Amino acid sequence: MRKLIIVLLPILVLAGCSSANSEPEGPLGYDVLSQSLEERCDVYSGGEAVDQIELSGDFGVAPEVTFPTPLVGSGVETKIFIEGDGGKIVGNQRVAMHFTGFNAATGEQFQGSEFGTETTIVQDLVDGATPDFCHALSGVSVGSRVAVLLDPQSAHGGSGVEGLAVGPADGIIFVFDIVTAYLPTATGDKVGAKSGFPTVILAPSGQPGIQIPATEAPAEFMKAETILGKGEPIEIGDTVVLQYSGWTWDGEQFDSSWERGAPASFTVTSEGLIEGFVRALEGATIGSQVIAVIPPELGYGDNAQGAIPAGSTLIFVIDILGKQ
Repeated sequence: MRKLIIVLLPILVLAGCSSANSEPEGPLGYDVLSQSLEERCDVYSGGEAVDQIELSGDFGVAPEVTFPTPLVGSGVETKIFIEGDGGKIVGNQRVAMHFTGFNAATGEQFQGSEFGTETTIVQDLVDGATPDFCHALSGVSVGSRVAVLLDPQSAHGGSGVEGLAVGPADGIIFVFDIVTAYLPTATGDKVGAKSGFPTVILAPSGQPGIQIPATEAPAEFMKAETILGKGEPIEIGDTVVLQYSGWTWDGEQFDSSWERGAPASFTVTSEGLIEGFVRALEGATIGSQVIAVIPPELGYGDNAQGAIPAGSTLIFVIDILGKQ
């Protein structure tokens, strides 16, 4: 996947459902796993200006887009043209999509992805970011085609984007085909704490903290689910989307995707990851939260690594959000 390349603001790094009384056999997809999630951004809203946009073409095929110029909207306006059934976007999560972008004042197209291919772009929907794609797409279902009209303040803070020939008074139109969404946090059944493991404490956002037992670090690798998801299991070679935090056994946090404000993507292989992290992921299911205690020989051994002292036992808490 590629990231959405429009550089409007730094924040960019840019199916049916089962009934309540029955559950499909086998691993569940986003459409079902997302049913228990609550919205984390304000749900999209429409407007008179976005209603003037006309689209033609099927989902996954580059659309024909027409609109009067200049088109002036208010805030962030969204209109659904094709309704998907792949589960609702709730915000504060990663989505994969195809897109095309236009200057709403001039009608000129300035960017577009490769519709009809598997080369999607990814966008992290962050509450309160500019542009506020989190609001623009929350409540939209995977498999939908939508148009989003951003007024100048919402699009680029009224500064324009010189490299895209977007002036300070120009709004922007995007057309998005929402191909995939990833969970914002682990979602599944909570599992009771196991003896010898650190205790995981979750903030309202889902970000984990830990309480470490007043004992010596275990000599062996240990792994347990604190939340048991019902999605596909992770296999060696998969590329996965995760939120994670890492600590040494003395309680010092040395890394966290949560602190960076976006999930991370890794290919599950010991060629690119420490062996203990690979063991933590292999066999775990999408929607799960896993805690792993990794002895030095499965981590960085006798070598210091940044803020990690040599010979450290590591602790990771990992939310498994999906496969790319």
